Order: sequence, then C-alpha cells, then structure tokens
Amino acid sequence: MDAKLIVVDWGTTSFRAWLVDGQGEVMDEIPSGTGMRDTPRDAFASYCGEQLARWRSDSNPIPVYMAGMVGAPQGWQTAPQPILPVTLADLANQVVAAEGLHNAWIIPGTRVQRSNTEIDVMRGEEVQIFGALDLLGKTEGLLCLPGTHSKWATVQGGALTHFTTSMTGEVYEALLGHTILAKTADRAAPFNEKAFRMGLGQSQGEGGLLHLIFSARCRTLYGDLKPELTPSYLSGLLIGSEVRAMRAHYPEADELVVVASDALRGPYGIALAEAKFKTTMVATKAASLAGIGAVARNHKPLDSRTVENCTQL
Repeated sequence: MDAKLIVVDWGTTSFRAWLVDGQGEVMDEIPSGTGMRDTPRDAFASYCGEQLARWRSDSNPIPVYMAGMVGAPQGWQTAPQPILPVTLADLANQVVAAEGLHNAWIIPGTRVQRSNTEIDVMRGEEVQIFGALDLLGKTEGLLCLPGTHSKWATVQGGALTHFTTSMTGEVYEALLGHTILAKTADRAAPFNEKAFRMGLGQSQGEGGLLHLIFSARCRTLYGDLKPELTPSYLSGLLIGSEVRAMRAHYPEADELVVVASDALRGPYGIALAEAKFKTTMVATKAASLAGIGAVARNHKPLDSRTVENCTQL
C-alpha cells in the first residue's frame, strides 16, 4: 500500500483536512469543521483525533501535519516563529509534536523582527508561499496572499526574506458587522464589479483611509451608492488601499504570484491589473497541500518513506 499523509489547516474560525496518497492525490477531505475559537482548549487533541479517526488506525496512524493558528499561543500548542530569513528546511527542522495525538505535528510560523517597532508575524501563509513557488518551479518572487490578514512576501534564493501584513479582510468584516456602515449595507448582495471599481477609484483619493471609509456612508445617504452595492464598494476601497500601499513599497515590481481563494481571485485580479502587476494565480488549497507536503518530506524525525512520494498538487 502506498504511504499516505494527512494535511490539516486549522485556524481561528475553520478546520480543514485532506487525506493525500503516495502520489500526491487527494483521496478524501473534510472541507469544514470547528475553528479553534469555538473549541475548548483542552479539547483540541480529542476534537482533531475524532475528525481524523476515519483515516487513522490505532496501530499504525497516518502522520498528520498541521499549519495555521493551531500553533499560536492561543492554539493547541505553541510552535516557534523563527526570524527571517527562513527556508522550507528551517520550517521542517522546527516542527513540533502535537501533545495528545500520536504522529501529529505542528509546523512553525515565522516573523519579521528588525527592531522593537518593526515586527510582523505569520502562521499558515509560510507553507502556502513555499508551496506556490514549488508548484511554479520558482525559488524566488514577490507574492500576494489575500485574506483576513493579507500578506505580501518576498522570497529570494529559496528563502523567505520579508513580508508585510494588511488587515484588509478583518477590517472589511468589522466595518460591515460592527459600524454604522452595517445600517445601510446589504451583505447578502452578490459581488458587483462596477461598485468594486467605484471603491478602487475612491481609494486613490486624499484624506486618508479613515476618511475614505466614511464615503460609503455618505454616498449611500446622498449619492450614487445603493445598499446592495455597499459591500462591493467597500471591498474595492480597502483592497485598493492595500494595493496602493504595496505598489509604493515595491515600485519596480512587475510580476506577482497571487495565492488566493476563488472568492478573492476576481477582486484582487482587478485591483492588481489596475496597479500594473502581471499576475500568476495559484489556488490556496493547492499551495497549502504542496507546502505542507514539502515540509513533511523534509521533516527528519519522520521516516522518509512515509512522505517521499507526496508530490505537489
């Protein structure tokens, strides 16, 4: 029987897992589960074990590799966050055993720390970065990873050398869920490209982002913005602000690898094209599977025969 591997992406609000065979093909998956926020801390091991039980035997359990906030201080068990530069081999060398579940491992995150004031952190995106580049046959590049905490990262010579985080997705959720904008916004409305482009245009205005955000309220009351257009408009405003700042940070950059979900691929594609980036899209799931599989293959405590054939997806 071919060797198998279980890949888990466990974050604050979601749990996803994939059973991968020795040829790197997904045999089965758990597309959704309870995030850590809604799981008692003393139940992390039992919950994970129950979710994966159909794939694992007690006598010879398939190895499990986990990435994401599962390794944060508020997660299952704290995994290190080594300071950049960091290679994939560095991550593999600092994988930690998950307490309470046999042959289960947590992949470390990483951090930027150039001074006491210049600090940035990530957990989960590091495997997507290495996985995406591996899928593309690259050892360096500039990457954008949209999401709750959007990351822009630089890889040089096979090492992650820098990244910057923007709270784009979290601010979007907070604004539409907990501010005055929620009073007149129809969150159930589908994405509207015209409204998104209106927000992109507004993001180029003066007065700062806090001022520009309030334009959604004003344009709904007395302008051209209907409630069903507000979410797309606000998305354009926030994504446009992020891209504008990163374009200034990387003025000479031309090509950009975007690791995105289906939902974010379109909006970011529009905004990045406006900013004159040539983009190559990689699916988040494929990048995660490739990156975590690569860490597993390089993890020395694990018998190499278990994962030697886990190829990129």
